[in-house]
This record gives sequence, structure tokens and C-alpha cells, in this order.
Amino acid sequence: MSISSPGLGSNLDVNSIVSQLMSLEKRPLTAMAKQEANFQAKISALGSLQGAIASIQTAATNLVPVSGVTAAQKFSVFRASVTDSSIASVTTTASAVAGSYALEVTQLAKQHSIATATGGTSPFTADGKLTTGGTLTISLDSAGGSSPNKTTEIVIADGATVETIRDTINGASAGVSAVVINGTAGKQLLLTSTTAGSNQFIKLSGVAGLAYDPDATPDPLVDSFTQTQAAQGAALKINGIAVTSTTNTVSSAIDGVTLTLQKGPEAPATSLSTSLTINKDTSSLTAGVNALVKAVNEFYSTAGNLGRYDAATKTAGTLNGDSTLLTAQSGFRKALGSVPAELTGATLKTLGDIGISVQKDGKLAVDSSQLSKAITDDLSGVANLAAAYGKAFKATADGMVGSNGLIAARSDGLNALIQGLEKQSDALAQRLSGIESRYRKQFTTLDTLISGMSKTSSFLTQQLAILSNTTVSINKN
Repeated sequence: MSISSPGLGSNLDVNSIVSQLMSLEKRPLTAMAKQEANFQAKISALGSLQGAIASIQTAATNLVPVSGVTAAQKFSVFRASVTDSSIASVTTTASAVAGSYALEVTQLAKQHSIATATGGTSPFTADGKLTTGGTLTISLDSAGGSSPNKTTEIVIADGATVETIRDTINGASAGVSAVVINGTAGKQLLLTSTTAGSNQFIKLSGVAGLAYDPDATPDPLVDSFTQTQAAQGAALKINGIAVTSTTNTVSSAIDGVTLTLQKGPEAPATSLSTSLTINKDTSSLTAGVNALVKAVNEFYSTAGNLGRYDAATKTAGTLNGDSTLLTAQSGFRKALGSVPAELTGATLKTLGDIGISVQKDGKLAVDSSQLSKAITDDLSGVANLAAAYGKAFKATADGMVGSNGLIAARSDGLNALIQGLEKQSDALAQRLSGIESRYRKQFTTLDTLISGMSKTSSFLTQQLAILSNTTVSINKN
């Protein structure tokens, strides 16, 4: 590269000369910046690759049953519905059986409710206080039971007001709610079990002024409360068969089915009727297989773009030839083409057996009709196949993504290279600053020298001209 300037002498263009020299000196710095940009682009591309693989990881994981659950159990999903959803709701598990049932609710479970007496038998003084407190034991049990399902102890202070007692009970999470009702006969403390059921009878002991035993003969000298509503369980009929339940949640009447009763009959009616329908639903298995196929296809699209090479334009993708990309592509091709060990001897063992084929571009296609027929004919076989291939794809994806995965290691290596380049660039930038100062000083000195020489030259030229004029004058004379 040649160096040009507008002229020499006092018109020497120092800035231009130094600028052109420094552009040569900065070439290594420019190369480093270009290399760093290339590394950054690779890290970004690896992030895109990781996202595509993470999608496969998620879809594959959704096909693998948890420990202790078989693939058939995972995908044996039943959907249940109640014609009149105001009467009951329903949930199912894998042990349910498809069918239709007549449901008749004859009695809803009810909460137990008791209230303090009024007048002379009230435990409270005229100003609404309890004279003597103590440790109050609140128990919830069945009628005549001796093994409470919940027991709570709370401390009631001497002279506590009815409002203080209410707040203390409500703050104890005793399975009992308390409210003060200010009626025509004065303030009464109303206690209600928070859950409806025949095992929710409230029993109070420990404080003489707050005692109640539902199993004993009511004694106004002993009991401070009277019952306003008895606790009771639920009663229903399923296809005409009588069923009882402690609470409104009925989970043992039909295998794999839990009913939650929500409405019972009101007089003069003695029952409410509706119907319960349970159907086998294979949509979760179909959706899971399609989700994996979609994730695999999206991976191949992403990987293809990142690793492409256009011979016509001679342009390459960011990860063209990158070992990490090649490893990922190879790993998933192997997962697609290898029969998982757990399917050895199975009737269904390849993806093609359930309607999944590999296209010319490497992507997968699902024959929905063939998949549906395979599920109908052999749900267990398709579930086992889906789980096995899900496990294989998950294992491959796990090795690529995550904090210890191959992509993270590759990205960490590129980040380390970037940090090294930045250190080199900083060091070179400092050195170039010194070089530029030296160049500027040298050419400034040169400019000064040339300027001085120019002035001397002008003086000598003037003197020679005078001398020449003098000589000519003498010769004429």
C-alpha cells in the first residue's frame, strides 16, 4: 500500500500519513474482531440448536412413564362425564373401565353444627365473657367413635370474650369454623365442621364452660352446646346398588372412579338422578407420538439451515462442518434407525409399524389412519413402542443439552476463545496507541526539519538571485 500526501515541506500531511500507516498496523486487530464475531455467531447458532434439541427432549420425556408405572398404564386414559354436572363431578385413573352407569343421589353428606345455649344455661356472662378458661380439646370423630381423625388443643384465657374464643378457634386450623351470632337471645358461639361427613362430629372437652359430647345424653349441666345440625355421610345408588360414603367424595364404589357429590334431593323429592359415562381416551398417546415427530422434524429443519452449504453462492451455514451439529444429527439418526432393546421380541418394534415413515428429506411423516388402527388393535404394544423410542430420544437429547451437555461444553470453549481474543485485542490496542504516538512524533519532527530546510533553500535562492543581479550589473558597467 503506497503512502501519499498533499506535499512536502511545511505542508507535510502528518495526520494522513499516520492514519494510513495505522490502518496497516491495525490489520491484526480487525482480524481478531472478525474472528470474535464468528465465534459469537456460532454461540448463537448453538443456542438455536439447543432449543430444537430441548423440544425433542420434552416430547420424548412425555412418552416415558414414571417409575412404577407401565407404558400401558400411562396411556390408558379414561374420560368420564356426568350428564348433570350440578349433581356430581367425576375423575378417573388408569384402573377405570369403560361403561355407562345410572347415578342416583339420595343423601348428601352434611357438616356437624353446634351452638352455645342461651339464657341461664349460656356459658357466657351477661357481657359476653367466659369466666374460667383452660386448655380446650377439639376432636372430630364418628358418632360413638373413640379414634378421632383430628384433635386440636387450644388455650382459652380466663375472662375471654366470645369474640376472642371465636378468633382463637379459627386460628387453630382445628377443622372447625367459629362464628358469633348476635340473636334475639343474645350472643351465641356457633361451631361448624369445615368438612361434611359422618366422621366430622365435634367433641369439646377440657374447659367446663365449653363442653360438648355428642355421644352422651344431653345434659344442660354438663354440655354448653346444643346440636343444630347432625353430621351425616352420603348415600347414593349406582345402577340400583346402594352405596354409602363417609363424605361427599366417593372413591371406592367403582374401580378407578372418584365421584364428588355436589347436590342432593330437597323435600319432597327423595333422590336426584343422572347418568355417568366412562370412555377410553387414546388421544394422549396419539398426541404424544405426533409431538415427538413434530419436534424431530423441527430439529432437522434447524440443523439443515445451520449446517447448509450453497455451492452456487459458495455460502455456508454458521455451523457447517461443526462437530457438535454432526454429533447431534448422527445421534438422532441412530435413535430413529435402531430398535430399542426393550422391544426385542415385540410384535410392534419399529416406528414404521405404527405408521411413521422417513421422507426423502430425512423428516418424518405420520399415517394417522395406521397409527389410529394400531392403537385400537394393540394399545399396550403401541404404548410400549412409544415409550421405548421416547427413552432413546431422551437419552440422546440429555447428552446434548443441559449444564453438562455437549452443546454447553462447546459454547464454553467458544466463550473461552472469545475471552482470549479480547485480552489479545486489549494488549494490541495499547501497543498500537504507542506506535501511533511514535509515528506522529517522528513525522512531526520530519515536518519541522523539512520546514527548516525549505526556509534555508528559500534564503539561498534569494541570495543567489541577488548575487546574479549584482554580477550582471557589474558586467554592464
